[in-house]
Formats: sequence, structure tokens, C-alpha cells
Amino acid sequence: MTTPDEFPVPLPTPPATIHFVGIGGIGMSGLARMLAGSGYTVTGSDALDSPLVQQLRAEGLAVSVGHDRANLGTPALVITTRAAARPDNPELLLAQELGIPVVKRGAVLGLLCDERDCIAVAGTHGKSTTCGMLALGLERAGESPSFAVGAVVSQLGSNARLGAGRVFVAEADEFDYSFLWLRPAVAVINSIEWDHPDIFPRFEDVEDAFDRFTQRIRPGGTLVIGADDPGCRALLSRRPWPAGTRVVTFGLSEHADWRIERVAGRDHFHGPGGTLRLRLAVPGIHNRRNAAAALAAAAALGIAPARLAPGLEEFSGVGRRFERRGEANGVTVIDDYAHHPTEIRVNITAARERYPAARVVALFQPHTFSRTRLLLDEFAQALSLADEVVLAPIYAAREQDDLGVSSADIAARINGPCVALAESVEEAGRLSAERARPGDVLLVLGAGDIPRAGEIALELLATKGS
Repeated sequence: MTTPDEFPVPLPTPPATIHFVGIGGIGMSGLARMLAGSGYTVTGSDALDSPLVQQLRAEGLAVSVGHDRANLGTPALVITTRAAARPDNPELLLAQELGIPVVKRGAVLGLLCDERDCIAVAGTHGKSTTCGMLALGLERAGESPSFAVGAVVSQLGSNARLGAGRVFVAEADEFDYSFLWLRPAVAVINSIEWDHPDIFPRFEDVEDAFDRFTQRIRPGGTLVIGADDPGCRALLSRRPWPAGTRVVTFGLSEHADWRIERVAGRDHFHGPGGTLRLRLAVPGIHNRRNAAAALAAAAALGIAPARLAPGLEEFSGVGRRFERRGEANGVTVIDDYAHHPTEIRVNITAARERYPAARVVALFQPHTFSRTRLLLDEFAQALSLADEVVLAPIYAAREQDDLGVSSADIAARINGPCVALAESVEEAGRLSAERARPGDVLLVLGAGDIPRAGEIALELLATKGS
């Protein structure tokens, strides 16, 4: 496996075969689509069948379910991720035996971004939404951007595409230091908080990673960074930037270069060139900050902010980001990827802004044991903002249950709302349907398989109302 700043071979020339190990992830499937669209022969495998795997098959890609030596063939390159690259993966072991280069997804994404003016959007929160705003805004402005987003952009029908224009919008994920493969013309940082403790044992490690990310900005490039976020403000004081780097801030702060103000239900973005007034379709101050970051990033590349306005006002969100999944028996079900306390808090706040008369029932599935143990008190405080809470078991993801922590530890710390503990995702769906009343909003929160609970709740609520 490679690490940032080293790539073992040039990207092969189409129609060479490239094999993806772990192709079912949202980022991997997007990269596979881009390479297939560029003329490569793309094959892949994933541990489990999934809607993404089925979509790739429907698009003509040869995708196997389960990892097996027979899946590999003789590709020119193998692409994988930290999650898929287990020591006993038979496909990766065979690639090593055959001398076939194995690289991480982030390395290939970095090569593709090097060919264009890259806007790399980083931060603990808001990456996918800001990328989606930029992609749709630039598309509606006629820029035909390339984009690689960690969720499907609703109006564009995809999470990744190679466009004909000069701009590449890339979600820059700090997990596994993936964003250090990018060399952006514009680097956006929305927020910096402690997350992924399995990668960053100390908060200082998180700060150092983002510091290193800023050093990847191309000479003469721009850093767009949140003025309201404590982690971002700390980063601003840490060290000099690459030669000629321009720093642009955004937020509610009166000192921000792009200042946000809400007047009579309309959002005012006061920038260096004047004020842009928008009616965003997505609720919450966090989304207003995301929009400000998108405007500042486009302006840094010389694209007039007003040209993004139609796309920003049209933007209804990306997949699993405050996504309305349906309504049954008077209960509105909203699905979100939120798996950090800050994300839970802003979702509950956004729900109360969008549905001011509604009770909020929060159905939450913690994601990874290490994150749950690290942020137990913070999870409880965020969930205490809801009217009722249903907790599913922790989704292990890449971890083992060896830290002695469970959802019950969060429940014991929640102050105020009635809390129900479920023993499975299925039971979580049933409990949510039992507790939700007509007029309520049910927030389905988590990064694992919790959407299934939302589907179950909708089905049961529909039955209850019939």
C-alpha cells in the first residue's frame, strides 16, 4: 500500500483493466464510474451485495460479491481502501504475488484532480453538502464541473462525474489521511473537531492532519475556512501557508470575508464584491455556512458568485443528508448520515426550524466503538435536544467489540427525553413507529445500516394509519 506523496506507477492508459477491491463504497463506486467513463475496463468486488453494487452491474461493470482470487484477473492496477485492505484479503494477496500495483482510492482521485482546477472540500462536517452545492451551482452556471462527492447529488443523479470543464470539486476526507493526496487550487475547511479516534488518537493528531492538508495548496491558491469554528480559528494561527496563499473566511462573524445574515426568511451573503440574497431550500445555519463556503470557493477561481445562485437555490440536498424519506400517519421521516454529536445537534435544530410545531423523535445508531467511547457525554447532550430518543446497537464497521461500551451508556447519560433501547435495527424501527405521533418528525441518524429502521418505521406507520 502507498502513502501520500508517493505513487508507484503512472495511471495506465485506457482501455487497460483496473480492478476495485471494495467497489461498493460510495467513494469507490464513484471513482469506478469516472474511470469507466474514461475508457478503462473496470472490474471489482465487494464483501456484500448492495444497491450500489447492483447499480454498477446495471451500468455494465463486472462486479463480484465476495472476495476471491478468481475475481482478480490480470489488471494493470488494483484500487482499494483502508476498510477493504484486510491482511487476509485473497485478491490483494494475489495482486502482491503477481506484482500488480495496489493503490488507495485517494491516490487515483488525486491524479485526476491534478489535471484540473481542484476545489477540495474538507472538514469534520459539511463536506458532502458543500461539494453538492458547488457541483450543482457550477453545473447550472454552465461550467460542466467534474465532481467526486461522498453522497449522491439529487439533481445530478450521481455522486461522481468527469465533466468537460476546468473545475474538479472533490470531497477531501481526513479519514486515513486521504485528503493528503490532493493538491487543490482552492482548499475549503468547514470545521475541525475530534473524530475517527482509531486514526487520530489525540485531537492534536487531527489538527496536524489539517495543517498538512493546507500545505498541499498549490502555489498562489486559496484557503477558504470557517470563521465561526474554534478548530478552524486555531488552525489559522498555527503556521504560514504555501507561497502566495490567499486566506478567505466565512461565517456569522462580523469579521468574516463572507458574512452570513438572515433577514425575513432570506439569506444574505455579504462578500467582497457585494451582497447576494438567496432562498436556500435546505434548512439550518450549518447549510447557510456551507453555501457561503461554496460561494467563496467559486469566487476564488474567478467565477462570479451570482452565477451559482440558481443552483444553490435549487439544491435540495445530497443522499442521506437531511433527506426526506416519506410521510405516513402524519409522521415525516428524515434520514441523515449524522454520526457525530455536532451533526446530531444541527439536524435536530434544522428539524425544528423546518417544522416548528413538530415534536422531534431521534432514532440514532452509534457508529464504531472508539467514537462512541470518546464522545459519550457529547452524544447524550446532543440527543437530549430531541423530544424522544430511540437507540439502536452500535454499528461496528471496521472495529471489534472490545472497548466495553454500548448504546446503553449513551442512554444512561441522556437528560430529559424518554429513551428506548433497541436490540436490533429492526426493533429500532418498530419502537420508533410506536412512539411517533401524527405531526412528529422522525430523524433517522447514523452512518451504518440504520436507514433500514427508517424503512420499517414508515411501513408500520402506514399500517397504523390505514
